[in-house]
Amino acid sequence: MAKTSGGAQRHVREICELFGAVNAVGCAVVEELLARHDRKKYFRQSLQRLQVRGLISKSGDAYKLTSKGILFFSRYRKRKKPNESRTKWDGKWRLISFDVPVKENAKRFVLLRALKESNFFQLQKSVWIAPYKMSEEFWKFVVTNNLHGYCKVMLIDVLEGDGELKKHFHLL
Repeated sequence: MAKTSGGAQRHVREICELFGAVNAVGCAVVEELLARHDRKKYFRQSLQRLQVRGLISKSGDAYKLTSKGILFFSRYRKRKKPNESRTKWDGKWRLISFDVPVKENAKRFVLLRALKESNFFQLQKSVWIAPYKMSEEFWKFVVTNNLHGYCKVMLIDVLEGDGELKKHFHLL
C-alpha cells in the first residue's frame, strides 16, 4: 500500500473513511482527497492495489466497494463495545458448521476471516457460534463468494454448558 507499514495502515484508514460514508464515490472526490495528500503517487498505488485485491472496483468515473471490501474495511471502523450496537439477546445461538473441500482452500480462508470479522466464536475446527442474528452484509458475502453450499446454519435454543460463551459475548 505504501512504503512503510504505518503509512499503509494510515492509507487504509483514510480510504475506509472515504468509503464509509457512501458506497459509490465519484472520481472527483477521490481526486480531491488525492490533492490534499502529500504523497500522491503512493496514494494512487494504494487505490490500485485495493482494486487488484478485489476490495474496490472502478467503473466509469466511480469507485465502488465490493462485498469483499465491505468486510475488509469493517475491521477499520471504530469498534463499538460488544453489546452497544446489538439488540437484546433473544436466548438463541446461531451456529455455523462448514465443510469446504481441500481443493477450495482459498474459499475456506475467506470464510474463516468472515466469521472472525463477524464476531463468531470457534467451538470446534469447523463449527462457529454467535448469539446474535447474522448481518445481511455477512450473508451477501457468503453468497457472493459461493460459500453457501458448504455451510449449514442452525438456530439453537438450548446449549448445554454455555456459561463460558455467555461470558465471552458479555451476556451475563
